[in-house]
Amino acid sequence: MLESLPHLLDNISPMIAYLILLVSAFVENIFPPIPGDTVTVIGAYFVSTGKLGFWGVYISTTIGSVIGFFTMYLLGLKLGTKLLNTRWGKKAINPEKMKKVEYWFSKYGYWVVAANRFLSGTRSVISLFAGFFNLRWPLVLLFSFISASIWNGLLIYGGYLVGVNWSKITVILKQYNQIVLIATLVAVVLFVVYRYVFKKAKVS
Repeated sequence: MLESLPHLLDNISPMIAYLILLVSAFVENIFPPIPGDTVTVIGAYFVSTGKLGFWGVYISTTIGSVIGFFTMYLLGLKLGTKLLNTRWGKKAINPEKMKKVEYWFSKYGYWVVAANRFLSGTRSVISLFAGFFNLRWPLVLLFSFISASIWNGLLIYGGYLVGVNWSKITVILKQYNQIVLIATLVAVVLFVVYRYVFKKAKVS
C-alpha cells in the first residue's frame, strides 16, 4: 500500500492529497499499526518536489493527529466509568489501586499527553487513559496540539531535507519506535518491581 502511495499522491490534486494525509494521521491514532508517520514523511517528500506546500502538509497532518487523539480521549471518557461500574470491572480492578493510578495520572498525565507524539506505539493508550482518568479536555486538546505540532514539524522538515530518499526516514522511525517501546516496557517493569517487591520487602 505504502509503495503505491507516492504514485497516488503524484496523480491527484493537492487538495485531495492533503485530505488523504489528514485522514491517515487521524486513522493512525485509532489503529496504531497504520503507519501515519510514514505517510507524513511521504507528504514531506512531495513538499521537496514542489507538488505540495509545506503548510498544507503540516496543517493537514497536525489536524488529523489532534482529532484522532481527541477521539480516543472521548472514547476513554465515555467508556471508562461504565467499565468500572460493571460487575467484572469492580472485581478485576482494585478501587484503592485505581485511586493511586488516577492520582498519578492526574498529576503527571498532562505531561504524558504533551509527549504522546514522541511515544510511538503508545499514543492510543495515552489518549484512552487521559479520558479514562477524566483529564480536562481543554488541556488535553492543547497539549496534544502542541505535541503534534512539534513532532509533525520535525518529521516534515526531515522528509523535506532527504527528499527522494524519504525511505531513510522511515527506517529511522522504525528503529526509534522499537527503542521507545522497549524503553517503555522496561520502565513499567522497573516500576512494578520497585512498587510491589522492594516496598513490600521494606515493610516486612
